[in-house]
Amino acid sequence: MLHVITHLGVGGALDNTLLTVERLPRDRFEVHLAAGSLEAAEGDGDWEERGRRCADALHILPDLQRPISPLRDLRALKGLVRLLRTQRYDIVHTHLAKAGVLGRVAARRAGVPVIVHTYHAFPWQAAHVNGTTPDAPNRLSAKGRFFLELERYAASLSDGLITVCELNRQQALRLGLAPAEKLTTIYSGIDIDKMRVPHDRAVARRDLGLVEGGPVVGFVGRLSTQKDPLTFVRAARIAMVHRPGVQFLIAGSGPLAGALRAEIGECTGVRLVGWRCDVRQVLAAMDVFALSSLWEGLGRALTEAMIAGIPVAATSVDGVPELVVPGETGLLSPPGDPYRLAENILWLLEHPAEARTMADRARAHVLPIFGVDKMIERTESLYEQLLVRKRLATG
Repeated sequence: MLHVITHLGVGGALDNTLLTVERLPRDRFEVHLAAGSLEAAEGDGDWEERGRRCADALHILPDLQRPISPLRDLRALKGLVRLLRTQRYDIVHTHLAKAGVLGRVAARRAGVPVIVHTYHAFPWQAAHVNGTTPDAPNRLSAKGRFFLELERYAASLSDGLITVCELNRQQALRLGLAPAEKLTTIYSGIDIDKMRVPHDRAVARRDLGLVEGGPVVGFVGRLSTQKDPLTFVRAARIAMVHRPGVQFLIAGSGPLAGALRAEIGECTGVRLVGWRCDVRQVLAAMDVFALSSLWEGLGRALTEAMIAGIPVAATSVDGVPELVVPGETGLLSPPGDPYRLAENILWLLEHPAEARTMADRARAHVLPIFGVDKMIERTESLYEQLLVRKRLATG
């Protein structure tokens, strides 16, 4: 089989894809990986080398890149068709918007028996900067309707479609993206054993350059429009007016890094530490985890924080309310609203017993369903069902 992803770079979709590629049983599958533009410059990790370690073969497609470019996109499509016809894959599984469309078109042209796509987030969500995706097509922007129609076409080429949370699956049904029998929810697996490795809080804070003493509120994620780290910094400034001793930590890299540094300015209470591979240690330094995203499939960093037992204040977007039930497993605020986010952060800091109870409930909720073994088991089962169905259909 071949997994196709737009880029090898920072992000939850890549983590999900590489875990799947790495953990699928080799007594049943030979697993290849194809990817386009390398975005390792956003972090310190060697993503191409990681891809080679996880897959039985890695195919780099230089023309497969995130920005829309008709000429490069056509070259990427032709390159994919050549690859698929040469390798004669039984299954092609695509990830992210650009690879999702080009990969599925190429797979259909090459006659691949089974075509699967995972929605890590919906491609039209970026057109709605307030983080809400209308459930009716006539309420989408013109750009949103274009992406929806493009995805409907790509979905028609697919044998199976995976959403990373149930709310996303329901949204796809309401928008008429695909029939129910094509849609399956498979939660994005987390390597829980790694999250269980203990870390000393004092050591973690010292390594991150934080001042001893006082609570720490953290953000982990790609510094992009989707994650809206600027709202996190603005919420930090508001919170520090009411509680000056709070420290705010941002771990991540991305296109908004420069704007974020400008927003932080001379504010010594906010520390930007760049991309980190030791997420568990970063989480160990925190008293509260904050998610400021404008849109999400579900939010991998959010899930990891919950597994680590960190109280969470998050924005109420897309699949996030499936995990964060206000007053039960965390607190929610509207996207793009630094005042409400700051209010929830302060409440968790000022009510530590209640915050701990929420964190314990959240951890108990996510642990049984987000293990990587569960994800692999369900993904393998879907592949087998689709292969059997295709064999029966073709006689």
